[in-house]
Amino acid sequence: MFINIGEKIKLRREEKNVSQNDFADYLGVTCKEVVKWENGELYPDFELVPVIANYFGVSADELLCMEMFDNEDKIREYTDGFYEKVAAGNIREAVDTAREGMMHFPDEFRLKVLLMYGLYLSCDRPAAVKHYSGELLSIGEDILAHCTDDPIRLEAKRLLCLHYYEDLNDTEKAREIAMSLPGRKICREDMLPIISEGDAKLTAIQENISSYTSLLASAITSYTECDSSLGAREKIEFCEIAKKLRKMIYPSGDIFEGAYVHMMLLRDLAVLYMSVDEREKALDNLEECAKCAADFDALPKSMPHISPLVNRLRFSRQQLQIPSKNKKTPLRDIFLNEIIALACFDPVKYDKRISEICSVFNN
Repeated sequence: MFINIGEKIKLRREEKNVSQNDFADYLGVTCKEVVKWENGELYPDFELVPVIANYFGVSADELLCMEMFDNEDKIREYTDGFYEKVAAGNIREAVDTAREGMMHFPDEFRLKVLLMYGLYLSCDRPAAVKHYSGELLSIGEDILAHCTDDPIRLEAKRLLCLHYYEDLNDTEKAREIAMSLPGRKICREDMLPIISEGDAKLTAIQENISSYTSLLASAITSYTECDSSLGAREKIEFCEIAKKLRKMIYPSGDIFEGAYVHMMLLRDLAVLYMSVDEREKALDNLEECAKCAADFDALPKSMPHISPLVNRLRFSRQQLQIPSKNKKTPLRDIFLNEIIALACFDPVKYDKRISEICSVFNN
């Protein structure tokens, strides 16, 4: 964590009219170390902080801790600003926010991984990959070499894995990184329901219900996409299972975090129903898709879930990850510009239900 204690030491020393040499002698350190403290090149050993504070007649909190709290507030501001810009699809501005934060806190790994995430989202075309890849990889290597915070390290590995696979077409390297990640049986989600008690236990269980529902529904959908032996009717059957699964867990429609993925499932079902000439069912799924997009875009920054099996959880836009770098919110734009514009829907383009479906975005 970046703490500007050096400037405080210099200010206090000059107020007491004490030379760097005399101050160094008192502390039993070299004058060169004091110079580096005051220039921000080095921090004093932690055990020296009370001694320094006592020398200047201030508390250690005044010398150090209060600034730590100030810095935490500033880091939180940069983090919140970053996620707000990402949620709005302003990736370039999000990257600028992360860079600005790192100018003030150059050693803060929480900001480094934000910048890494922003650069990953920026790699949406070959020229961008060429421009950003070196910096993204460098930050990832720096985090893995020097950061001891496990969540940050794991996020860096996730981003490196996706970048190698999606942007650099290096499947072997991506797999190597993926295999270094912990297995599901030794993860936090597996342990917390076991060791927690009371409300904490119930919340941990609900978090697993939510995440495993998303995982299972997405796995079913992915299977239909990857198994070339499946016919359209079989794919429809499997996708309907995934759709029903989400509806069983979220009967109140509060999918929230899974809105984008659920939209894509409804899109796939609409496309599949068009392929077997069941237009009304295709339109039904398009209608659900549009409502899902409109409902998500209208969500506040944070709100509680209300479906019984997840009602201890709270949705937060700040904690939301964009599933695809090419699919940025608002979801309204994705529906109107990409989904409804698919050629397979041309036969129903002038159906009166299409205008009714799209009218949900006018509310």
